[in-house]
Amino acid sequence: MDKYIIILGASRYGAEAAFQCGLKPIIVTDRHSSIDKEIAQLTEAVFYVRDIAEKTEVFYAVEKIMSFYQTVELVVSFTELGLETAAYISERMKLPTNSLETVVNTRDKGRMRRILSKDPELRLDVVSGKGSALPKQFPYSRPAIIKPLDGFGSKAVDYISNQQEWEKWLKRNQDHSHEWILEPYIDGPEYSVETVSWRGTHFILGITEKQTTGKPHFIETGHMVPARLGQQEVERIEQVVMKALHLLNVQYGPGHIEIKWDVEEDRPVVIEMHTRPGGDFIPYLHQLTSGFNQYELGILSYMNEMPPVEKPIYQKASLVKFLMFPEGVLRQLSLGTEVNREYIQDWAIYYRVGDRIRKTVDSYTRSGHVIVCSSTVEECQRLCDNFVDQLKCEIVHE
Repeated sequence: MDKYIIILGASRYGAEAAFQCGLKPIIVTDRHSSIDKEIAQLTEAVFYVRDIAEKTEVFYAVEKIMSFYQTVELVVSFTELGLETAAYISERMKLPTNSLETVVNTRDKGRMRRILSKDPELRLDVVSGKGSALPKQFPYSRPAIIKPLDGFGSKAVDYISNQQEWEKWLKRNQDHSHEWILEPYIDGPEYSVETVSWRGTHFILGITEKQTTGKPHFIETGHMVPARLGQQEVERIEQVVMKALHLLNVQYGPGHIEIKWDVEEDRPVVIEMHTRPGGDFIPYLHQLTSGFNQYELGILSYMNEMPPVEKPIYQKASLVKFLMFPEGVLRQLSLGTEVNREYIQDWAIYYRVGDRIRKTVDSYTRSGHVIVCSSTVEECQRLCDNFVDQLKCEIVHE
């Protein structure tokens, strides 16, 4: 008998992984979403709703789906806006899931920080609330970062260094509907830890080294695997990640935990946590280098099958670099050499000739990407730089 999985959000990697796990994927997605050919070929059916974040609406849609497909094993989401809905439905249907409380606690950065503060090693002094409720006096003697409580993709992130900048920020945002979290700025390199959990036991699939534009908006410009860290640093990062996953009661599925290494205090600091895979091709980079498929392992964990995970063994290295073009109109785009498919795994420009290029303000307004896999991170960087040098773009500023 066929077994089905309902995936909230049009995740190609999720659909591929479900198929590999012996499940037939059924996609439930927003009505304005586009379904590419790769997803369409893998899925049993696609159903459209107004918004996958609307729990009640999606619950009734899933009920109808389950009346047609009576052997639905799981309801999951690999996309941020579907996580709470998937947990809500799974709890009501008594399907394996992280609790709705756990998902809410990871998506709401204020809740997350309150829970993590139970452990002194994870504590970070933060202030949260609507702009109008935030303190008028800048609360730190060091710079700080402010971002939406439920934000993702580097949206609306700002760096505040003093009282004058804080007053300007408050003036711009005091009437904004967002709730915000203000936290001390941690000076140091950024990493993310990719995990999978099974019945509350946590496995670390690897650590990603991250690159950003830096202050004030910290837009992610690239990721590298494996992270260039010493064994002692790896062990300390893994220790705080395990503590955080335990405190937030993560039981199943993929996880993506963002870390900064505080160079002043020489320690890892948990910045954010997610009960989903990382974006920006991060799971693909790990699959290229260690063979671990975080989507497949996550689905297996929900099926009460212990994921076959040991310490990652890196046979290769990989990276993704994101391109950020200046504003203007793209008049010409060409590549000066043939693409070396042995090393260049994927590349794309998100604009066509004639399009107006927008200013890069977050992860959703970057201009393109290139993914490279080779023997070492340094070799990947060299190959990536060579590729970008061959990319000829003519942008007219109007």
